[in-house]
Amino acid sequence: MRTVIGLARRREPWLFLTIGAAVAVVGHIVLHLLIGRGVDPAVANAVQLVLTLQLSFVAHDRLTWRRRTLGRPAGRTRRWWRFQTARGASALLSLVAFPFIAPVTGTTAAYWGLLAAGTVVNYCSDHFWSFSHKAGNPMAAPATRPGYRGAHRRPLSTAWRLARLAGALAVLCVPAVLFLDVFVLVVSLFMLVVAVTTLAFQLYKWWLPEHNDPDRYGQPDDPRLPGVILVPMRHEEAVAGHTLERLANLDHPDYWVVPIIDHPDDPGTAAIAHATAARYPGRVLVAPYPEDTDVHNKPIGLNAAVRELTRLGVRYEWIGIADAEDLFHPGLLRMVDYRFRRTGAGIVQCGVQLMNFSADPRTLPLPAGRLPRLRRWWRANSSGWWRAANVLEYYKWFQSRLKLQAATKVMPLGGNTVFFRREFLEALRKRYGAYWDEDCLTEDCKIGMVASVLGYHVDVVYIDDMVTREETPDTLRGLVRQRVRWMQGFIQVFAEREWLALPRLWQRILAVYVLGFQFFQAFSVVFAPVALALALTHKSPIVVALLASVPLGVSLLTIALDVLMLHQFGRTFGQKVRLRDHLGVVLGGYPYQVVLSVAGVWALLRHVSGRTNWVKTAHSGAHLGAEPAGDGGRVPATAGVGA
Repeated sequence: MRTVIGLARRREPWLFLTIGAAVAVVGHIVLHLLIGRGVDPAVANAVQLVLTLQLSFVAHDRLTWRRRTLGRPAGRTRRWWRFQTARGASALLSLVAFPFIAPVTGTTAAYWGLLAAGTVVNYCSDHFWSFSHKAGNPMAAPATRPGYRGAHRRPLSTAWRLARLAGALAVLCVPAVLFLDVFVLVVSLFMLVVAVTTLAFQLYKWWLPEHNDPDRYGQPDDPRLPGVILVPMRHEEAVAGHTLERLANLDHPDYWVVPIIDHPDDPGTAAIAHATAARYPGRVLVAPYPEDTDVHNKPIGLNAAVRELTRLGVRYEWIGIADAEDLFHPGLLRMVDYRFRRTGAGIVQCGVQLMNFSADPRTLPLPAGRLPRLRRWWRANSSGWWRAANVLEYYKWFQSRLKLQAATKVMPLGGNTVFFRREFLEALRKRYGAYWDEDCLTEDCKIGMVASVLGYHVDVVYIDDMVTREETPDTLRGLVRQRVRWMQGFIQVFAEREWLALPRLWQRILAVYVLGFQFFQAFSVVFAPVALALALTHKSPIVVALLASVPLGVSLLTIALDVLMLHQFGRTFGQKVRLRDHLGVVLGGYPYQVVLSVAGVWALLRHVSGRTNWVKTAHSGAHLGAEPAGDGGRVPATAGVGA
């Protein structure tokens, strides 16, 4: 097993498989072209064999075994002869063995079995003979060459990572070309599973009547647990004042609001934060972002703020996270305090809802310049389709999907309106040396998966009147950049493989589904053009064609449910839903999934290329007209540092 894992971590096996798959596809295409031009099949097969054999040698000599052949042109003739001899012998053995094996195992099993055996034999012959070297040969010490990564180091170059990705795609292409109907059948089943499970997860709230019981969360009593709300802020002048003002006036007697500010980088937001702290000296405490790093991200600020709280001796039993644009309900902290004590949970995740879905032009300011009304109308109606889809995505995720994740104890958390008990945070610090992973693009997802591994209960609270109001990204480009960061963060958590420590097999399978969903989205956008081409040009059996249409039917059902949910959303939150908004959901459903698929591909490419910089989402305060219901009366600011 260790040998197999060691091979998987080396570049040569991956390049070997990539080149082999690519050359096989080229040979298949050449064979069909020659036969199509009237060449005798036996002659065409011989021509493609000779051609692909030479292509394979050049590619393996220049790429797969480059470490051994670099700077050794004098030995190329010897390598060529060895390569031709070994591959010829392997092909001859396969031809001789096939008639004897096929009657016993079947044609398909014999073909694939000999192909697999031939791949192993060819790799070994390349490694130990065709491209081998002797001890003491200058080729045996490539680590002395300038710029070479020694064999003891893990190769991390962008080219190598992209080669592995291309290899995986090439390996998928071989069976797709050779067994097209089987490939269409497998892909259709895969897409059907994804569509059905996605729909089922989104409807979890309506599975059982008790999921909709209005009294299921209980009635909060007097708060007893002191706490802290951390608010990372960077270039948030448009929303910082309103957010901090509201957070300072929540209905809880003993809590701190801690904006995290990078003073040299963001003097505008810093001025707003300090002005609010001056008005609420016993409630708002500004924490500085570390100035010894040029990296700006949320987990670095959160860790620095907790260290600052410890230095000042602030007493707390829980820590909550708020984003710079969040509108908390005045009574939210009372509910959180109560749920901590009633359930014994290590984490309480409350609902978050985007609000600005409407395509009504009157909700937007008039732009400067010529034809302002026409331009405002165009801006509203050209963005409403994805805003409505984005709003519904949150609506289904927080009130239904997260509850299912909590019930199964495979829990990716939301990035805000999430509250942690102190003992859980201390368990994280003891395990990792820090509370939040400063290298992860979705520290919320990772901390949720770690909570699942450690066995901490996560309590999900979704009460319509108490959800935190937020805004959609300003532009479609902003949405894509936001999703790229989220998806890449999920890929990071998946690659770290801590989910393998989940106690049950079905939990690990669900973790693969949750963390790998962006892989599925990237897969769908890559194969969508292929599927369209096959639908137009290839004649499949009726059963295959019918099965391929089922995922489309499930998608249409999802869109119909989205129309109903948008109507329900409007009634729940007092938002007027117009015909144009429903049309945006219907016509924009598939384009929105294409946008997410593009983001998935982008995230995957960023991950394999090693780019992990943090891309911030801009906030303009478009949701400030949709404040939570409830008494916004101020709470006396009587708490003090160390109280």
